[in-house]
Amino acid sequence: MLPVNFHKTFIPERRLIAALLEYAALGKQGSYKEISLDTGIPMGESSGKVPAVLDYARGMGLIELASDRTSGIKKPVLTSLGKIIYLEDKYLGEPMVQWLVHMNFCRSDIGAKAWHEVFAKGRGILGSSFTKPQLEDYLVSIFGPGNNRTGPLVLTYVEEAALGRARVLAVEGEKVTRKKAPVLEVYAIPYSAYIISLLDAFFPGRDQVTFSEFNSKTFWFEICLWDRSEIEYVFSLIERKGFISIDRQIQPWIIERKASVDQVWPHLFDDWA
Repeated sequence: MLPVNFHKTFIPERRLIAALLEYAALGKQGSYKEISLDTGIPMGESSGKVPAVLDYARGMGLIELASDRTSGIKKPVLTSLGKIIYLEDKYLGEPMVQWLVHMNFCRSDIGAKAWHEVFAKGRGILGSSFTKPQLEDYLVSIFGPGNNRTGPLVLTYVEEAALGRARVLAVEGEKVTRKKAPVLEVYAIPYSAYIISLLDAFFPGRDQVTFSEFNSKTFWFEICLWDRSEIEYVFSLIERKGFISIDRQIQPWIIERKASVDQVWPHLFDDWA
């Protein structure tokens, strides 16, 4: 997971992530300074945005770093999700895309620690509505005192330049309110692909997982902020696409994959034409 201060207070600017995706698509590699010169991502002598942008893209599940971390040379490689987003929406302009990368960012494996604590584990503690001071106090209670533990977490979902179109958060003064992930038929394929990617990551080699086991490992229902009826409705939409089936004969229900993630990601935008 990405550490608390990985972002260096920078928000994930979509135009800079797009420049990095282009760099990765061309198979390039280099030092922070070389990446900066090639992409236009700012990088000074002692600080800059390149490390933060690389980490944002990794946490969003768009790239992996294939290079030796100790060498100083970074080679970003597009993931399966990164490839389709690079081809169809490299500026991350679609709210659907912003929701997917947000979900990845909240994960306990590739995501960011602060995001995971707030959006995944924090549902039962913070609730769906809280103040900025309450959020800061919550993060301080977990990570200890520091300079602005919240960092750009809230601003990320307010700024148009970042992930503001997804409307993950609504902010009015000091009050912050979490919004539910969309419960819409047009999201059925994106959610199908995403669920299979979670099965790959958290349940390798398994094609069947119970709902309770799935959520206890992935926290996906908490990240989406859904109640039971919404979960059941979303899975009814997902099942119609044929990539996943649900066994409702026993409790808790069982999720069964019917396709590999590489078969589904290319269909991500099929219903968005």
